[in-house]
Amino acid sequence: MKKSLIALAVAGVVSAPAFAATSNVDVYGKLHVSVSAFNDQEAGVEDMQVSSNASRIGFKGSEDLGGGLAAIWQIETGVNMDETGGTWANRNTFVGLKSDAMGTLMIGNYDTPLKLIGRNIDLFGDTLADSRNVTAGLSDTRGRNSVTYMSPSFSGLAFAAQYSNSSDSRTFGDATDDSFWSLNGTYTNGPLFVGLGYSDGDALEAGGVDKEWRLSAGYSFGDFKVVGQYDKLKSEFSNDDYRAWLLGGAYTMGNVVLKANYMDGEWDGFNGDIKQWTIGADYNLSKRTTVYALYADGENIGFGFGAGGSDRIGPDNEDVSVFSVGVVHSF
Repeated sequence: MKKSLIALAVAGVVSAPAFAATSNVDVYGKLHVSVSAFNDQEAGVEDMQVSSNASRIGFKGSEDLGGGLAAIWQIETGVNMDETGGTWANRNTFVGLKSDAMGTLMIGNYDTPLKLIGRNIDLFGDTLADSRNVTAGLSDTRGRNSVTYMSPSFSGLAFAAQYSNSSDSRTFGDATDDSFWSLNGTYTNGPLFVGLGYSDGDALEAGGVDKEWRLSAGYSFGDFKVVGQYDKLKSEFSNDDYRAWLLGGAYTMGNVVLKANYMDGEWDGFNGDIKQWTIGADYNLSKRTTVYALYADGENIGFGFGAGGSDRIGPDNEDVSVFSVGVVHSF
């Protein structure tokens, strides 16, 4: 009996390095907090808030299965830095397989392909001036209960596809259909990025089907970068179209990045465009830590798409301005 226990212990010690050589676990995250002053120009009301802007902590790992194939997994949780709490695994969370030749397959909860191309060009992403304040369609979300495939790059060309069952409450045989699917195609060549996305499904709007197109592009030349995006959303529930666009630019001087953009959105039958313009500056203290300041002015919107950790996101459907300073640390 003792010999058996000793043999088992030795086998465990010997096999541990072999396992460590083929699998790994990484801890990562981003802590992003801002202090913002709002001015409701119509009501004459001023307010201040502290926001946790998409702060997160995650765990991810992989195991080499041989033959160019790897098992991959990730668990990512939003963290409310300004208050307390956070729902476990409420961000991109999945298990899947990855092959350099065949691409990546993930099952779980993951950003829609349409959302991904918009995140690639947002100069003020995850701040109170996030472009989704204006350009977001209802598919700018994560596909729950989803299967996502991402192709390898073919000389800069790549595509992604996702099918989501969306609801957590459906039971077997339930006739309710709240599923949706999303696609994108992208081209990356040095300083150029172009992405085209499409989403379709009942889950995107209660009581009807949404169809959404998105075209995003960015180009860098020297210290300059320009970005643009166009969205069109078709709502069969209200039988209205929504169209939105943005145009922005950034200039890098050493550790400083100066940037600005303008966005405009319009619903058919709605009296008044949705507008937002923003100017700002980032200062990179290191590769992982950045401080920033921005000023944004909007019409018929509420600033706050990027403030994922706050329940106070500013007035909605009014003319509002905001001055925000923040710090971002990644690890």
